[in-house]
Amino acid sequence: MKIYILSNEPKTVRFLTGAIKTYGEQKYVEVETKVFRRMREYLQEFDKPDLIVIDDNFEMKPSVENARVVRTRDGKAAIVLLSSNPERVFEAFSVKAHRFLTKPVTQSDIFDALDAYRKELFADRVIIVKVENAFRVFTSEDIYAVIADVNHATIMTKNEMVETLTKFTRIETQLPEEYFYKCHRSYIVNMKHVAKFTSEQIEMTNHSIVPISRRKRLDFHMTYSAFVKGHTFRE
Repeated sequence: MKIYILSNEPKTVRFLTGAIKTYGEQKYVEVETKVFRRMREYLQEFDKPDLIVIDDNFEMKPSVENARVVRTRDGKAAIVLLSSNPERVFEAFSVKAHRFLTKPVTQSDIFDALDAYRKELFADRVIIVKVENAFRVFTSEDIYAVIADVNHATIMTKNEMVETLTKFTRIETQLPEEYFYKCHRSYIVNMKHVAKFTSEQIEMTNHSIVPISRRKRLDFHMTYSAFVKGHTFRE
């Protein structure tokens, strides 16, 4: 795993390189770090990393602003933002940040961010369901929601509703828990495809509406807030 660090604060650089090295040793993961103390040095770099950590006030700018520059040349790398201002977390959406960490950052924060990144690499699963005279295969990425209907379930994708002969509970057990949330006894949503929500319903990015049960309202809000802080959103 190749990680770039964009920081011109010696104390922060020592902490990050030390934490990442320790992570590699404890997790038995081969980790390579490279530090850039000027943006122009990074922009001249030919290779591209798996993950980029951007420190607040790098080149006297907030980490989110520097992330926008990074995204002009690298749309795929996971970005971890370090910031002294927790209110900037919502700006992290614009640069598809993998994680937003409020300073002071601990070694545990770094470990959690790297764990989440590695888990995300392997989170997409193949879901197999039965339809009329065949079996149909979906990737979990393609599923927007699953809807229960008596003894079978309907799968919502971006452009279609697929009626299956597979039980709702059977599909539920195949879905990666980190991405899917059961917001109602008859509905499961993919949090990667949530566009907006109120206390009563969720609007998906394909404009479909899914209800939230009364007892799940607060929990969904908390779960989704934690989810968006820890995941990269890629087209």
